Amino acid sequence: MRSVTKIMLADLAHTHSVSDRSLPTPLSIGYIKAYAVDALGDDVDIKLFKHPERFLAAIEQERPVIVGFANYGWNENLNLVIGRHVRRLLPDTLIVAGGPNIDVAEASRAAFLKRHDYIDYLVIDGGEEPFTELVLWHREGSRDIDQLPSNIVWRDGGHIRQTPERPLKKIIEHLPSPYLMGYLDEFLATGMIPLFETNCGCPFRRTFCAWGAASKDLVRRIDFDQALAEIAYVGERSDAANWIICDANFGILPRDIEIAKAIRKVKDERGYPNKCHVWLAKNVTERNLVIGEILSEMVEPVMAIQSLDKEVLKHIKRDNISTDTYAQYQKKFHRIGSRTYSDLIVPLPAETIDTHLAALRTLLELGVNIVQNHNMRLLAGAETNSQETRGRFQFKTRYRLIHGDAGIYRTPDGAALKAFEYEESLRSTDTMLEQGLFYLRKLHFLVDLCWNIEVYKPLLSLGLLYGISPVDVFTQLLKGIESGEHKELGVFFADFHRKSETEWFDSEQEILDYFADETNYNRLLNQEFEKLNIQHSAIALLDYKAAFDRAIGDVFAKAGAIPADVLAEAAKITFALFPPLEDEAGEKPIEIPSNLLTLDEATMGQFLAATDKKAIYLKDPAARKHLRQTISSARGTTLSKILNTQAFSLRDLKLASTDSYRFDQAFRRMI
Repeated sequence: MRSVTKIMLADLAHTHSVSDRSLPTPLSIGYIKAYAVDALGDDVDIKLFKHPERFLAAIEQERPVIVGFANYGWNENLNLVIGRHVRRLLPDTLIVAGGPNIDVAEASRAAFLKRHDYIDYLVIDGGEEPFTELVLWHREGSRDIDQLPSNIVWRDGGHIRQTPERPLKKIIEHLPSPYLMGYLDEFLATGMIPLFETNCGCPFRRTFCAWGAASKDLVRRIDFDQALAEIAYVGERSDAANWIICDANFGILPRDIEIAKAIRKVKDERGYPNKCHVWLAKNVTERNLVIGEILSEMVEPVMAIQSLDKEVLKHIKRDNISTDTYAQYQKKFHRIGSRTYSDLIVPLPAETIDTHLAALRTLLELGVNIVQNHNMRLLAGAETNSQETRGRFQFKTRYRLIHGDAGIYRTPDGAALKAFEYEESLRSTDTMLEQGLFYLRKLHFLVDLCWNIEVYKPLLSLGLLYGISPVDVFTQLLKGIESGEHKELGVFFADFHRKSETEWFDSEQEILDYFADETNYNRLLNQEFEKLNIQHSAIALLDYKAAFDRAIGDVFAKAGAIPADVLAEAAKITFALFPPLEDEAGEKPIEIPSNLLTLDEATMGQFLAATDKKAIYLKDPAARKHLRQTISSARGTTLSKILNTQAFSLRDLKLASTDSYRFDQAFRRMI
C-alpha cells in the first residue's frame, strides 16, 4: 500500500486588522494543488491556508512532510517568522517557496535564500509542474539533486545552484481549475475576494514592473471554457462585493469581451459583485470600450500612464498611446458612463518636478476621473531594481511600512510570532531630490482629496472650463499656506509633512530596530501608522472642511477667471456636497440659478446667472451612512485596506440629490 504524502500550502496574509472580506482567495496555491492532485491522485493529501494561526495549529497537529509558501511583497516577513518556526518544529520537513517576489539576479537569489534560511528549494516561474515533479522526486527517496526537476533554485553552501528553465507554452494545457474542483469553496464561503486569472504574463517589459518577468514577456492563455465556468461557479457561491481579474492586460485577447459578458451576467442575475477590478491592455482600446460598456458601473477602466515625458518613457521601456488618442478614449469612456483611472509614478529615471507636473496637468485636463500618484517602489524581478540601473541614475532609497500588513500570531503553545511588512522605495535620483518628493506628497494629497475623492471636483472642473488647471489651484494653495495664509490649513499640513518625513527609514535595519521596540510595535498594531492620504482625508472632512472651503474659494477668487456670481453659486453647491464628516446631513435644500447647468463651452462667453432659483435637495445616501460608521469604528482596523478591498471609497461620503432634477448627473455632464 502506497503511503500518502501530507502537504500544506500557505498563501498567508496578515489577518490581525482585517476580516476575511478584505482578503483575496489563495488562487495561486489553489492551482498548485489542483495540478498536483490531478497528476498524483490519492498519493497526496494537500491542504491550503490563508490564516497564519490556522496554519500554525495545523502544522503542530498534522506535521506535514512538505510545506510550500507563496511569497509576495506583502507577506515576505510573515513567511520568514512562520517559516523559521516550521523549520524548528519540523527539521526534516521539505520546505519549498515560490512567487513573484524573487529577483532574477544570482546575487539577489543568494541573499534571499540566506535570509530565508528555512527554505530548501525555490520554485521559479510557473509553479504547478515543477512543484508536482518535486513532490515525486521527494517521494522516490533517493534525494539525488541531479534528478531535480527544471525551474528549481537552491543554496549549496555559499553558492547558488539551479536546474535548467523549462520553455513556456503560449496555451496553458492541462491546468485544472481549483474553483471547479471545489478547493477554494471554504474561502469563498467566508466572503474572501475572488481572484480570476484568464491569462498569465505580460508582453510589455517595463523596467519598473515585474509582471512580465515570470512569463518571459509571453501572454499565456488559460482554457476559455474553463474561465467562463469558473466565473459562473464563483457567482453561485460568493457574495463578495469585489472581484479582481489578475490579468496584466485584460482586453488584449478578443475573447475577453465574452469573459466580461459572463461577469456582467453574474451581476445582473445575483446582484454581486458591485465592483470588478481590471487592468486594461493599452493597445486595444476599442475592445476596452466594449468591455467598459459591458461592465459599466462595475469597473473603473485602468489606463496606466506612469509618465508622459519622452525621455522618461525611453528609460523605462514604455510606449504610451498618443495623448490625442488617449483623450479621445477618455471621452468615449465617459460617454458610456465609466469613471476612468490612471496613475503616475515618481521619481522615475529622468523625471523632474516639472515633467511630472506637466503630466499631472495633462491627465486632469483630459478629465481622467482618478489619478493615483505612487512613490517608485523597487520590486524584485524588475530592471529598476538592478545594481546597474541604481548606479546609472544615482538612485537613493529608503524604507517604509506597507500599511495594514502587521500582526502577532500565536502558536498552539502560546508563543507570539511578530511580523510586519515594509518596502524599499526610491527617494532621490539624479533629476529629482527627496525635498521635491516631500513637496509632491502634499500636492498629491490635494489631488486625491479634491479630485479623486471629488470633494472639490465640480469647482475644479468649472475652473478647467475657464482655463484654470487644478494643478495651478493646488500649487497656489500650497504657496499661500507656505507664506502664512490659511493658518488652520498651515497646522493641518505641518502635521501631514511631519508624518510624511517620519514614515521613512534610512535602512532596513533601522525600520527593524524601530519596531523591535514594544511600544512602537503596539502603536503599529493599533493602526497609528495608517496611510497618510486616507487618514488625513478623513481628518480634513472631520475637522478642517470649512477651512479647506475658504482656502479653495480664495484661490479661485484671486485667479479672477470665473465671473464672481458663477463662482459663488458653483462654490456653494460644491461645498455643500461634502459636509463635515460628523454632520448628520438629513435633507438639505440648496438653491442655484435655474440656468446654471446650461453653462458649457458654447454658452460661457455670454452666460449670466439667472435670478430665478431652482431648489436642489441633498440627502445622505445609504453608502455615506455606512462609510461614516466604518470610519468611526475603524480604530484597531486598517481603514485603507477596507476601502481598497471592499470597493468602498471616501467618494461615497458625497451627498446625493433626491428629486427628478437629477443634480448629480446633470452637473457632472455640465462639468
